[in-house]
Amino acid sequence: MNLKKRIPMIMAIVACVSLVGAILLLAIAVPHANATYKRVLEVIISILLIAMSGLIGYYLWLTKDSEPNFFLFDRARKRNIPVEELTFQTVNERMNVYLSRVSESVEELWQGEIFSCERKLGYRKVYRPLLAYKMLYDLADKNLDDYWDLLLGASPEAVDAICNALAQGGEAEMVKAFRYLMVNYRENPAKIKDFLIGNLRYIRGRMLGYIKKHIELFY
Repeated sequence: MNLKKRIPMIMAIVACVSLVGAILLLAIAVPHANATYKRVLEVIISILLIAMSGLIGYYLWLTKDSEPNFFLFDRARKRNIPVEELTFQTVNERMNVYLSRVSESVEELWQGEIFSCERKLGYRKVYRPLLAYKMLYDLADKNLDDYWDLLLGASPEAVDAICNALAQGGEAEMVKAFRYLMVNYRENPAKIKDFLIGNLRYIRGRMLGYIKKHIELFY
């Protein structure tokens, strides 16, 4: 979470500390003050506390969801939607935008070099697993010969890059199975196609779950 996202929390803590400090000062000063002083002090502190609460509330209202999250920002409402409302359709649309920004063509993606380009992978390489998921998802979802040819013609280094990216996202069994198929069945691609198409729903779920788990890294 960056500093800008921490500001509301910091202000809330400062307000609480200020309130506690004011209460302590009252507890010390009021017993030794006369009635008029007490009344004036109570009015002043009440006004200051009300003003402080109003300012903090106004600031929180102004800054609420004002910083667009790549996956959550709703342009129509001009605010971020709750992460619970995020759907795979939105994720897929946003990933299409991401691909258009980091690669000039599908062919370039399958060269594998993008997986080592930190500038294109975001903070802590957070987009790296998503990129691998998205590439495999498009293969299975579109099910076009031209796309399958890109996979079957990918270099061992490119396949390794995809597998390593999936491993970063927490995959183990899928990586093991995918690597095995790519080593042993390139000449019989039906098994590779069946594997990816059969795991299409799984890939969708993993992409959505990964984004929700790391949502704070996409600001």
